[in-house]
Amino acid sequence: MSVGFRKRTTDEIFVIVKKRIWHIMLPTIAVFLAFAWVVPNLPDVYRSTTFLAVAPATISEKVAPSLTDDDLSQRLQSISQTVLSRSSLEGLIAKHSLYANEGGGGVPLELIVEKMRSDIEVIPEKSSDNKVSGFRISYEYTVAEVARRITAEIADKFIAAQMAESTQNAETTKEFIDAQLAQAKSNLDGLEIQRLEIMTRNVEALPESSQGLIAQLNGLRQREQTISKDKEGLITEKGRLHESIRAFNSQIRLIDNFGERETQEAVTQAARVEDTPAYGQLIQKRAEFSAKLESLKKQYREKHPEVLQAQTEINKINDELEKLALNTEKRVKQANLTVSRKAELQRKSIEIEKEKVEGQINQIELQIQQRDRDLQQNLVQIAALEAKINTIPNVKVALEGISNQYQSAKSNYDELLKKFNNAQQQVQRETNAQGESIRVIDPANLPETSETASKKPFFLGIGLAAGLAFGLFFAGVYEVPRLFKLQTIKDAEYYTGIPVLAAVPPLLKEEEKQRLKRVHLVRVFAAVLISIASVPVLIVVLQMTKIFERLS
Repeated sequence: MSVGFRKRTTDEIFVIVKKRIWHIMLPTIAVFLAFAWVVPNLPDVYRSTTFLAVAPATISEKVAPSLTDDDLSQRLQSISQTVLSRSSLEGLIAKHSLYANEGGGGVPLELIVEKMRSDIEVIPEKSSDNKVSGFRISYEYTVAEVARRITAEIADKFIAAQMAESTQNAETTKEFIDAQLAQAKSNLDGLEIQRLEIMTRNVEALPESSQGLIAQLNGLRQREQTISKDKEGLITEKGRLHESIRAFNSQIRLIDNFGERETQEAVTQAARVEDTPAYGQLIQKRAEFSAKLESLKKQYREKHPEVLQAQTEINKINDELEKLALNTEKRVKQANLTVSRKAELQRKSIEIEKEKVEGQINQIELQIQQRDRDLQQNLVQIAALEAKINTIPNVKVALEGISNQYQSAKSNYDELLKKFNNAQQQVQRETNAQGESIRVIDPANLPETSETASKKPFFLGIGLAAGLAFGLFFAGVYEVPRLFKLQTIKDAEYYTGIPVLAAVPPLLKEEEKQRLKRVHLVRVFAAVLISIASVPVLIVVLQMTKIFERLS
């Protein structure tokens, strides 16, 4: 019977902890001392913040409509990419000598730029109606005044980039619409010139003849459709007849195969003389005469007339059998000829039907060729009519076409002219800063307290917890395997189910007891030395990984 694991009581756990107190305390003290050395020496980081709001336009919203949230978010993202670009941040780093320690320590400029970009935070803020009302910019640095100046410059860069981008977008839109407007004006002038040329060239022309030609052209179009449908029907019928020919060919192959098998069976049947009625009769007669001969031989001598007569009859029957065997080749030829003639007649009948179908296909091909000639002739007539319609000075039709094109071009030109005026007004609004813009509401503040000051106790608590966790883990490495072994009287009684009457402690001499104490003291002393030596190692690791700078 299996016994489950014995759960330890609180007193037993306390005894285990007391027994492994050095395993727990030494790592805890070592890790905490390393944190206590590094955390107070962390550089102070100051955060400066400024708030930029989206200021409404100074003129009517009908003239300068407000941007939507999507447009504003896209513009903010574009401006952020410009302001936080490598070239922009490198200028700030060089101007204010930022991150001098990193630069002097050989850190590549790309990593310094990434470090500064991570220290900058841009957070959009929304109003009560869930619309973007502005955004907050913050920057962290080890010097409070420098953090304030950098935050202010970044805000100025956002404002300048917004104005430059808005003006550039307006100018680009104006130039694009201006080019389209010029093209539309050129098209409009060209149509006006064409209309004047048609009117001047066909002053005395009459358009009445165009109606009759158009009616003829429609009739030819309908005739073309009819001929095409007839041709499609002929092609379908031709395909069906080709299917019939393939069916006839399959029947001919079947007749050939069946004829060959039937011929072989007839030849085999004709070659077997034993299966003929005459052969059977002759065999029967020979058997009768043979029986008679045997009976006569028992009564008479061999030269008796009746014996000789019976022998003569048997010889005649044998001669008839030989003649019958000689006629086998004739019967084979006759059977082969009969079967072949029958198969040939069937084949001829199918071939006649096949020839009829082939004749129908030839007729259909001739009809298809005739339809092709009719289509070609109809196309020639259509081309001739179209040429006549194009060459006849149909002033009314030409002017209506030109007028429709002119009206369409005029509508396009008016629409582009309206867009051009709006774009020109947009350029003026952006130039005069009358449109929707970004403005500083809360200037960059000068931070008085460090961001890391409030986090230092938290970091020390993390160090204490990490050291304690490592110590407990280290103690567990030694004690957990021992939990599965018999160590106490309770373990023995629990796992064996038998009460323990007496327990004999280890019987050691005084010298052995002293030696065990010395070994224990040496181990404790070695553990203390290792813990002391690990403190500077942990300090170096914490400083190289810069884990606190990342967490802060």
